[in-house]
Amino acid sequence: MADSTLRTRRRTLLACAAVAVVLVAAGFVAARFVKSPQQVAAEAAGPGPTTLTAVVERRPLTSTVVVRGQVAASRQVEVTPSGDSSGGQPVVTGVRVKRGDELAAGQLLLEVSGRPLVALTGTKPAYRDLRPGYEGEDVKQLQSALAAAGHDPGELDGVFGSGTKAALTRFYDTLGYPVEQTGEDDDRRLRDADRSVTAAQRALTDARALTPPSPQAVARAQEDLASAEEQRDEVERSTGAMLPLSEYAFLPSFPARVADSKAVLGKQVEAPLITLSAGALGVTGLLDPGRAGLVQPGRDVEIRSEALGLTARGVVESVGELVSDPETGDAGAGAAGHPLVVTPSGELDPRLAGADVRLTVVEASSGGPVLVVPVSALFSSAGDRVEVVKQRADLTEERIAVTIGVHGDGFAAVVPVDGALAEGDRVVVSAVNAEVAG
Repeated sequence: MADSTLRTRRRTLLACAAVAVVLVAAGFVAARFVKSPQQVAAEAAGPGPTTLTAVVERRPLTSTVVVRGQVAASRQVEVTPSGDSSGGQPVVTGVRVKRGDELAAGQLLLEVSGRPLVALTGTKPAYRDLRPGYEGEDVKQLQSALAAAGHDPGELDGVFGSGTKAALTRFYDTLGYPVEQTGEDDDRRLRDADRSVTAAQRALTDARALTPPSPQAVARAQEDLASAEEQRDEVERSTGAMLPLSEYAFLPSFPARVADSKAVLGKQVEAPLITLSAGALGVTGLLDPGRAGLVQPGRDVEIRSEALGLTARGVVESVGELVSDPETGDAGAGAAGHPLVVTPSGELDPRLAGADVRLTVVEASSGGPVLVVPVSALFSSAGDRVEVVKQRADLTEERIAVTIGVHGDGFAAVVPVDGALAEGDRVVVSAVNAEVAG
């Protein structure tokens, strides 16, 4: 009986303990997941008021305009040789230079269909074949180039005569090519002219031997001889060694450079086959119409090649009228921009020739250290005032009226009108539910 009573008491105690555990767990769950309306409202509300600030700096400030530009020599010449005159599509049969190579006067550049292309010194562009009997400034340039290469053409008179023909022939010999001739029948024409002179000389001899003498016959024979000699001289003057337009290019100065080349050995010629540049390197760009008014001649420019890691300085030389085609300068409703010309402050690195560069033009400058704040720290107020909100050490705030100076890259130079503002102060750039103290 006593054992039965003991077991009953144990079951009762266990049951009470189990109920206690359940009640504790229920209380924990209720506390964890059951919330009062006040708790729900508090958690639904956003975080408390926040204020973002920035430090007032003292430094020089510049306003800039950035545009892409191109570096090129003052003179560029595109050349597309046609090779020999036998017909058919010209083919590149020799490549002596590549893009970026420096060139010397008289240097062999390419070979097209077995014929050479050389670069010669001359300010007047090549525009025609140079043939015996021709006269002009381009002929004089050829004579000067031949003389500079060690092949004396005689007098530098701008007349393509026998001395120029001989010097040109020697120049081609040094290149390893036969000089081009004015025509395939030149030799025949010269032989025919010589025969005519010989025949006229014999006729004159016979006329003088007539008995009785015939002054009239002698006079006619003399006229015939003079005419035959004049015709032979003309053939000599107009035939022989010549310089085809497809085999030379005039450049104003050396060393020059290969700005671009499409020449591939064994491939057909593609125009322009090679582009040559000479003269001092300059920089051009195209300004967006909306920003052209910000850039004035004389402004400083940073010239930067990201690919080459090179930086140079320059100044704006000119800003052109609105154009729709930068290549032709045509204007129109769909204008692309304003041509920008930049003059480097010194000689540019030759590696920049043909490079795409970033031009950073200084629109305005503070000229020295000034107080600088982010543009986002400027607030407008009544009466067209511009203010900054300074955060004091005790986190209270003060409005300070300022005037704005140079601005750029997201910052503005400011001068306090009332109140104190100094380097190292903190100004509000974003405030939510902020109470501003006066």
